[in-house]
Formats: sequence, C-alpha cells, structure tokens
Amino acid sequence: MAAAAHASSISFLLSPPTSRSPTPSPHLPLRPAARRVRCATDATVPAPAAAASTTKHRRPADENIREEAARHRAPKQGLSAWYEPFPPAPNGDPNERYSLDEIVYRSSSGGLLDVRHDMDALARFPGSYWRDLFDSRVGRTTWPYGSGVWSKKEFVLPEIDPDQIVSLFEGNSNLFWAERLGREHLGGMNDLWVKHCGISHTGSFKDLGMTVLVSQVNRLRRAPLSRPIAGVGCASTGDTSAALSAYCAAAGIPAIVFLPANRISLEQLIQPIANGATVLSLDTDFDGCMRLIREVTAELPIYLANSLNSLRLEGQKTAAIEILQQFDWEVPDWVIVPGGNLGNIYAFYKGFEMCRVLGLVDRVPRLVCAQAANANPLYRYYKSGWTEFQPQVAEPTFASAIQIGDPVSVDRAVVALKATNGIVEEATEEELMNAMSLADRTGITAHGLKFSQSKIDYHDSKIEDMACKYANPPVSVKADFGAVMDVLQKRLKGKL
Repeated sequence: MAAAAHASSISFLLSPPTSRSPTPSPHLPLRPAARRVRCATDATVPAPAAAASTTKHRRPADENIREEAARHRAPKQGLSAWYEPFPPAPNGDPNERYSLDEIVYRSSSGGLLDVRHDMDALARFPGSYWRDLFDSRVGRTTWPYGSGVWSKKEFVLPEIDPDQIVSLFEGNSNLFWAERLGREHLGGMNDLWVKHCGISHTGSFKDLGMTVLVSQVNRLRRAPLSRPIAGVGCASTGDTSAALSAYCAAAGIPAIVFLPANRISLEQLIQPIANGATVLSLDTDFDGCMRLIREVTAELPIYLANSLNSLRLEGQKTAAIEILQQFDWEVPDWVIVPGGNLGNIYAFYKGFEMCRVLGLVDRVPRLVCAQAANANPLYRYYKSGWTEFQPQVAEPTFASAIQIGDPVSVDRAVVALKATNGIVEEATEEELMNAMSLADRTGITAHGLKFSQSKIDYHDSKIEDMACKYANPPVSVKADFGAVMDVLQKRLKGKL
C-alpha cells in the first residue's frame, strides 16, 4: 500500500488495536479518570495528589517563558544518555561509549552510533508515572513542554538545560480517522488512522529530529563547553534542509545545505533560502550530496545534521510515543512508515520499544516500510530474505523525499523490521499518484502546497506514460447560466 504520494506529507498510516471496538468512532476512547500531574521541571514531578490542586499563576509581565522555566527548575534526578556503537561490533570494545557532548558520528570501527538511555534510572518510575507526566504536558505553553518532542524530554535528552533548547513547539500533530479512505478505497478498512506530520512547523516530520540536534549544537556552542562549531550542515532532498534552516535561524546558528539540482520542488527550495541558509545546488543526486557533506564536515568545523547523526532519531521517536498517547496508550496493530534514508522507521521502533520496556504499554506494533519502486533498495533486500543489500542509483520519483538509493540507516531499519515481524512494500509511480488523488478526494490533502506542480500535472493529465485515472481538471465554461447548468447536469447526473 502506498502510505502517501509524498513521503513527508502524510507520514504514517495506522491500523489501531484489535482490542478496540470493531465499530470505528471519530472520538478516541478515554481511559478511566486518573490523577494528572503538572510539571515545569526536568525530571522531578510533584506528587499527583498535590499537583491536582495546584493553581498556576500568571508570570510577571517582564518575564518570558524561558525565564519562568528557570525560576521553577528543580534538581535533576540522575537521568542520562550517551552514544554507543550500532550494532555492537562482534570483536569491539564492549565498553565503548561517548558522551553526547562529544562531536562524533562513527564508532571506532567506522559503524553507526546510537543514543542509549539509562533505562535502570528511568525504570525507577512505573509506566503509569510516565503516562501521567507526558499527558499532563500536552497543550501547555510551559517551556519547553509545549513541544510534542520536549514534553517527553526525559526520554530524549534528559541532561540538557531547558534554556539551551531550541524549539518551535513542534510535534503534537494530528492523528485522525481516515474513514472514507479506508472504507471506500482500501478494501473496507473501518479503522484506518493517519498521523499527519505534514502539519509540523516546516511541513514534515523532520522538525521532530531537528529540534533535538540544533538544541544539542546550541548546548555545545555555549559556555562552559564552548565548542568551536561554525555552523550546521546537511545534504537534503528538501525537507531536512527546510527543518535545519528554520531551527538554525531560530537559534542564530549558520546553516549550510547541499541540495541536488533540479530534483526538489520550488516550494521546498525556498524555505532554506528564506531562512538565510547558505544553499549549494549541486549537479548530483542526494547520495552524491551526502558524500560531499561528509567530506566537508570532516575538514571544517561544521556539525553534521544528517541522519548519520543519531541525535535526530531521538526526536523522531517521539512521534511513536505521541501516537500511543493519542490512542490513550493503546497500541495499534500496524504502523506504515515511508522509507528513504531509513532512519525514521528505526526511530519509530525505538519509541515504541522504549515505552514497552518501561511499562507504558505491553507490546509494540508491527512495522511496515513503504518505498517507491523507483528507489527501493530496502524492498529488494527484504525480498532477498535479507541475504544481500545492494545500493542503487535511485530513479526519479514523485515521492521525492524518499528518492534515495544508498540509505545510511539500512542496518537500523533491518533491526526495527526484524524485531517487530515487519514487512517492506513498494509502490509504482502510477500507484503513488493514484493513491494520492484518492486520498485527496476523501479530504486528506496532506501538505500539497509543497508538491503543487506534480498535482497540477496529474490533474492536467500531463504525466508521460501515466493514465492519471482520477484526474479532475477544472472545466472552462462561458459565463452563461445555461452553459453552467449544462455542465452541472452532466457532472451531477443521478445525484440531483
């Protein structure tokens, strides 16, 4: 199944838990009344009974929300996180680890790194504690917990000071019941849900990871660490550059982005330009841009922002936790995630698995990675029985955000899929565009403003070798009552 025509727009399709009623409802079920807690501290929460009667008074007029958060700050509770090799090298040092305050992207053996949390420290609190804490922060403006990412700060970067955080109150994206799409176009599915990450600040889920990465860079550049980081750089198919440039602009940090020339939409290109980033348009594809940004960041004091850097995954995993919250901590049966560079499906696994281990839920969903047939190295790997991974030169695809033939996080994706008994699927260009059109006709327009030209070409039937089955072009009509009536009679035949 095509999760979406454009991977960053409608990012995830969900099939909710079998334990829920077979009759879909537009309203999520409410768990029994529970005591909620309000917290404006790092990892210290007032006793639930006391918190219930606490009234928050308006802060002084000359105090902003950062200053208010500093005034209410309480001592930390010993939560921590660090980098470890991923996967652990068979003959490597079992004690190899790095502080998050180190600038390091690879393990000593040249492999990937992963952020690991002190799970024993987190497990001192029961799952119900974390559920209530996270629920208590939803919809608040208390810094930084109004963010869907930083409302789960203890699971993300527990040691960062709130004053170092760079947030645009990202996350908290809509999870909605796709009633007509499931019922009429997907074989009668009566409980299909869409996690609409396209409504995030810059129009994609990339904001969730970028707030974490830029916050950590902000921490590194400030005293007492005072690391000489001149800027932050990335290679991008469009969405990463938009997110990086926005968060760097908010923090006052220079951003440098490498983009493949003539391969992203104008709407995506204008975002980093407008945010003041240094934009290099290169005559290569994404994989070529990625090779160049790695070489540049090895030579210059520019911090690498691509998903080779595992910090971003810590933010992206909060979308999985947010889904559990929005289902009132019930676990969906399946979660479908588009796959390009393949970090996001692993991030989802991390979020779900962390909640399972810490007792917030009792299981994880099965994961599906959806790829475009024109850029499907993981699908081919999966169909080979995971015997041999072969990078490819990705062909052009309307799902431009996942037009990647040599994904950095392929090993991470395989871990996530194997651990959840997951599967990989592909969709042709015609399947992608037809699915997009059908979804649009049920009211799911995704973030169509980012990809307007492809939609225009589809509905004008101008895409070569494509039937454009559901094209819906405007009808040119004379400004005459009779002519208008003739067209309406034909269009609404049998419905009047």
